[in-house]
Amino acid sequence: MLRISRLLRCVCAIALLAPVSAFAQSKDPRLAFLLVNLIQADVVLAPGGGHDAHFVPGANQSLVPYLFNQQIVAQTATFPIGSPTGGFAFTFDTASGTFQRSTNSFGPSFADRALTNGRGKLTLGANFQRSKYTSFEGQKLNSGGINFYLAHEDLPGDFFFEGDLVQAALRLDLTSATSTIFATYGVTNSFDLAVAIPVVRVTMDASIDATVLRLATGQSSPIHAFPGGGSAKSFTESGEATGIGDVLVRAKYRFAATAGGGLAAGVDVRLPSGEAEELLGTGAASATFTLIGSASRGKLGPHFNVGYSTTGESDVTSLSNEFSYKIGTELAASPKVTLSVDLLGRSLIDAGRLQLASVERRFRTAAGVAGSTSFQEYVPRSGALNIINMAVGGKINVTSNLLLNANVLVALNKSGLTARITPVVGLDFTF
Repeated sequence: MLRISRLLRCVCAIALLAPVSAFAQSKDPRLAFLLVNLIQADVVLAPGGGHDAHFVPGANQSLVPYLFNQQIVAQTATFPIGSPTGGFAFTFDTASGTFQRSTNSFGPSFADRALTNGRGKLTLGANFQRSKYTSFEGQKLNSGGINFYLAHEDLPGDFFFEGDLVQAALRLDLTSATSTIFATYGVTNSFDLAVAIPVVRVTMDASIDATVLRLATGQSSPIHAFPGGGSAKSFTESGEATGIGDVLVRAKYRFAATAGGGLAAGVDVRLPSGEAEELLGTGAASATFTLIGSASRGKLGPHFNVGYSTTGESDVTSLSNEFSYKIGTELAASPKVTLSVDLLGRSLIDAGRLQLASVERRFRTAAGVAGSTSFQEYVPRSGALNIINMAVGGKINVTSNLLLNANVLVALNKSGLTARITPVVGLDFTF
């Protein structure tokens, strides 16, 4: 609840500093503010009934675009980009004076194994993945089923027409495409350094179908209407951004060696190099500490990763510390083909969620008759955001030390913002 309270204070401060008239507001064109513009600034009715009709979100509804942004950042800026560790792992055989393969498999694509590159070995690679987000908390993003309710601006005095509402049905088309270049170098036989540089493109097309709900004024009243006199109107916003995301720097040390595996410790540092205002990065540095274990059992290569991430403060969104795990196995299907499957879990601690709840709205008519009605609205609640994906795919040894990687990430739950299937392809070569 701490992070939600902090975010609510931030939203309220922004609202107090903003001009009352939406006509006077200058829209921020950056992606992080697109939904804020759409939900909070675009819905303005025509003057009528002797006053300018301004409908604004309440405290809970003010949080909605910011929590959406928080989850967009969590999914686009910190979405798994694949392991920068190469598919070939070597050890130096002192008897023969040559490097020997440490295992028959080429390793997983989204988890890590305890094996290291080998002293002086360099792996260069790149991969590409594209995610199309289709649902939010189980609701389809493009169905118009995600509704927000805007209340009339509170005016001095007691006016019955303040009981009207505007229902805003959101439709959102959101995609991200990430191309990542990575390099891993074996400093010693037990110690690797790696860097991954993502280039991210985020595209958003959003619209709301706004409808005046004349609870207090009645269906035939002209007091609240859009320009032209109608009670319904659509508003749209769109934008895109491309740039370098948050660069990842990794160090891995294998402290317990076994044939084909062992135990290793990894430290990942994410640098806030991505432009957070464009949803390309988080706007804060973070560090992830991971325990890595792997083994070789004939053609199988079981492995696990358990990590904890701590993050700094961002000026754009509220970020959460994170517990993560990856568990799975590789299968050396042939000398040139490795198949793999992994379960990837993330728990964003105290990230906060939005859930549908029945909210009662009270009003009175011009004749003084009191009434009430209930709507299903999004309200914030505390708790962790748990995201579970499965990675399925494989690696093919095309020639020499060149590997072709192909995988799909499949969402296994519907928490937060969800991309059902994300295809990933890549290449890596070890020198």
